[in-house]
Amino acid sequence: MLYQAISYGWEYTDEFTFKLAPALLTAGIPVTILLTYINLYLLMPAYYYHQQYIRYAIAIIVLLLAGGVLVRYLTYEFVIPWERLHNPERYRQENKNFWIPVRILRVSLEPYPIIALTMLLKLMNNAYHSQKDLRELEKEKFSAEMRLLKAQINPHFFFNTLNSLYGLALKGSEKTARVVLRLSELMHYMLYEARADKVLLKDEISHLENYIGIEQMRFADRLDISFEYSGDISGKMIAPLLLLPFIENAFKHGLTDQTGWITITLKVISDRLYLKVENSNSPEPKKSSHGLGLENVKRRLELSYAGKYDLHLIEKKEVFQADLKLDL
Repeated sequence: MLYQAISYGWEYTDEFTFKLAPALLTAGIPVTILLTYINLYLLMPAYYYHQQYIRYAIAIIVLLLAGGVLVRYLTYEFVIPWERLHNPERYRQENKNFWIPVRILRVSLEPYPIIALTMLLKLMNNAYHSQKDLRELEKEKFSAEMRLLKAQINPHFFFNTLNSLYGLALKGSEKTARVVLRLSELMHYMLYEARADKVLLKDEISHLENYIGIEQMRFADRLDISFEYSGDISGKMIAPLLLLPFIENAFKHGLTDQTGWITITLKVISDRLYLKVENSNSPEPKKSSHGLGLENVKRRLELSYAGKYDLHLIEKKEVFQADLKLDL
């Protein structure tokens, strides 16, 4: 018991001695450890974690009282007989009765600060691990969503490209090999390099050039296409496949009455990217016009560049314009 421990403590102020009370070693410390473990691994999981706070409070009171009785029992059975042999003076002062309510109540309260402290540490540890698990879950969700959004390149592009390649191969066109090479580079970029969170801007631009080159082959003279970029792109990084949906959307909707035009301008000034994509637009656009692809890229911008981009989509009678400003 803590009270007895103090009485056994620094009794001689001029001597460097310290004695632990037998009651503390035999009863106080072991019982406090036992009560602490019961609270952490039985009472808290059974009541506190299920928000049964009244039952938990009653269980704690019962636990403390049981601990006080147990300490008194161990003291009565082991400490008092020990004092009879080794400390007769203290033994003569000791109350020989087992049932001393005041003493039992006092020793019942002594473990409470330890129990409360360990409970607080346990709750803090639980909160830390819960937050850590939540962050991991959010990270996994973010990664899964990003992979899905990056994978949603229009499959019709590959289907149409293969059809065009088949037509060129039948004609024995010299363009076939160049288109196959561009398509191979494009697929390699999408499958491997685009897995990273960020890629070099120059690689992303090369990817766009391959895409545009293949589409130029498909549409031949039916589309008037212009692609220009300027500025210092060396060392600049960007989320992969982020710009492609704007270009893809322009090719998807730029052909009206079997003819059309597309103008793509990309500039880098300091650490800010400016992309402007304009294309001819049907006076009577389809209901699904400019839908899924641009919605996906908006979501990706929110995930990767929240607060660091400005996007305007302007649809006029015969022109559709996408204007993106992005902090790299």
